[in-house]
Amino acid sequence: MTNAYGFAVATVMFVTTTLITIQIPYVKHLPWPLAVAWFLFFGVLDGLFWGASLRKVPHGAWVPLLNGIHVFWSWAQGLADQFDGANRRNLRHFISEATEPVLHSPVTRRNLRLSPDNGLDVTVQDSIDLPTPDVEEEDYVSNSGTTPHPREESKLYLDTGDTKVLLSRMSTMAIFYKLSSGKGVPHTFYGFLKQWPTLPRVVVFLTVRIMPVAHVEKEDRYRVTKVRSLPGFYGATYMKGYRDKFNVDVSAIVELITVLELRGVESQEDATSIVDEIITAGRSATHIVPHYHVIARRLIIFGAPIINWIRRLLIEDVYRSIAYVFPETVTWLQAADEIIHVGVTAEI
Repeated sequence: MTNAYGFAVATVMFVTTTLITIQIPYVKHLPWPLAVAWFLFFGVLDGLFWGASLRKVPHGAWVPLLNGIHVFWSWAQGLADQFDGANRRNLRHFISEATEPVLHSPVTRRNLRLSPDNGLDVTVQDSIDLPTPDVEEEDYVSNSGTTPHPREESKLYLDTGDTKVLLSRMSTMAIFYKLSSGKGVPHTFYGFLKQWPTLPRVVVFLTVRIMPVAHVEKEDRYRVTKVRSLPGFYGATYMKGYRDKFNVDVSAIVELITVLELRGVESQEDATSIVDEIITAGRSATHIVPHYHVIARRLIIFGAPIINWIRRLLIEDVYRSIAYVFPETVTWLQAADEIIHVGVTAEI
């Protein structure tokens, strides 16, 4: 502890000298040469003491140094979380739903047969919806005069401001991670749709909460709610203890989603169809995580040039570099090929 205390005192002395150097021209309104002279005399002395105390780092002085790194990382991560919370969007603001009548006619079927002229003779005929098992092809080919019957189909569109893009649905499951709690979907989801205008069958917005206990029981780790405004969207909360390893159990989330869906279904046939769709989608789940390319936001305050230079150094040169080398997912138990990083430019 003696080494840790000595290193902390030497660091405080050097930081105090630096702050006084900044105060001389900006607060006291004294000439810059006086500030430079102050720093050259006292700053060099304090710098020598601080440099000498670096030898104590392996013998206990690493404690205050580690605390300083933790404070810096928490500060920068908090700015990223603020950006995530400030850029939340309502689903209805950029996704619209339209119900369109569709003529459900029999599927067109092509019969291929070899012609005498060693070529292919293609004959197009209409067939019924589904072929009957154990029946020859000619038995279920119908006439082209079959009357189509109308039905309604719900479609989702992405509103980009100028145009609306049709969002097709894939039989997969995507889990979008929300870095901070609050209403709205993460900025990552909108950026994902702009690059790939396709929606998975099951979309889950997952919020992670660290509970003030060492371990959380498996049956208490997940809470799932359904987004009522659009089909196939769900909100989930993953609660883990501070000693639990980060491992999102997709099967547990899928099970809770099926329970939610079955509550509002009256027909057994519909219930079976919905459960099958969700389980099939859950077999190919993908974890989508934001990867922020942070940029220091310029502040317009007293002493802005120096403060902005320090913020740019800490955020863009230090924090950004460390975040690239050590991403959040490095400690996750999910397989690397199940994680997609979506790049987002964040001005913090």
